[in-house]
Amino acid sequence: MAKRHPATLVGLDLGSSKTAVVIAQADNDFLLRVVGVGESYALGVQKGSIVDIKAAAISIKQALEKAGKVTGVRALPAYVGYNGLSITTRECKVALTAGKRFSGRVQLKDIAAHGIPDGEKLLAVLSTPSMLSFLESGLMSEARVITAGSRNFDNIIESARLAGLATHDIIYSPLAAAEALLSPTEKELGTLLIDIGATAATVSVIDRGLIRESAVLAIGGEHIITDLAICLHTSLAQAREILRQSTNNREAGQGYIEIIRLDEEKAVNIPADLVKSIITARVKEILEMVTGAVEKFTYPGQLPGGAVLYGGVANMDGLSSLVENSLRLPVRIGIPKESGMELGPHYANAFGLVKYGFVL
Repeated sequence: MAKRHPATLVGLDLGSSKTAVVIAQADNDFLLRVVGVGESYALGVQKGSIVDIKAAAISIKQALEKAGKVTGVRALPAYVGYNGLSITTRECKVALTAGKRFSGRVQLKDIAAHGIPDGEKLLAVLSTPSMLSFLESGLMSEARVITAGSRNFDNIIESARLAGLATHDIIYSPLAAAEALLSPTEKELGTLLIDIGATAATVSVIDRGLIRESAVLAIGGEHIITDLAICLHTSLAQAREILRQSTNNREAGQGYIEIIRLDEEKAVNIPADLVKSIITARVKEILEMVTGAVEKFTYPGQLPGGAVLYGGVANMDGLSSLVENSLRLPVRIGIPKESGMELGPHYANAFGLVKYGFVL
């Protein structure tokens, strides 16, 4: 019998500042191997939602080209992450769709939700073991769910189509990140996932392989960039570069940083400690909001897995220590594993999407 050609999957993470793509192949031995990654500056996306379909499609195409997608082939199946500030957590009733059997994993296509307003779609179910027992028995259960506007889903599908992708599923991003970053033990015993992105920070509890709690906070890396621009009297572009350097440079905070102020023609030297203090002040505010969100969670268990940081700001020097002091939990930086190539924390969602799709 001839071998089948490897199945190709695309993970698409539409962030507010970056569009990230991971292309992976599932071979005949049912192993997933990353064959390409790419990112581009986000276009047409605000606060996690697409506001300009054509611009977003351009951004997706650019990321695909950097990932090495061959043009002219049939549309590739894509798993797309969604995590916009427009999501809503609400109470409703859920049950298995008629004719479906419970398989131990909550899949949205198998769930019928009652009580979701018109114009919204189900994005995730905040599951509990008791809720799963109801589903297994065929009964309807009370549940908290995460929804998003139907228009957001439609815009994602159309932008991906214009870029040459066929959207196979839209997945709540923390579910994907859990697949990329957590070990089976961490997913089983309880772990806090913290994604600090450009315009939002997302905090989620993963326990027994389920997403138990989640919150999206309207604060992120762009607020740090704005602080730097205002305090240092420089442009947003240069402030963004300063943050990038402080994120990637483990010696940040030593010596001086050369910048050009808006009201001066010549470069001036700014103490690196001043830059660090500006960044740290805003990061502490972000962590206060994260801590407040965790305290409001109704999750009754412990978090033996500690906290896992990912996203574009995760590599910032000293961030892990600040999070540990704030949450009183052990903290590590989430690096995608078993990917076939080394990926940074900013690829966690995109890689997790192909892993999530692969195991469905």
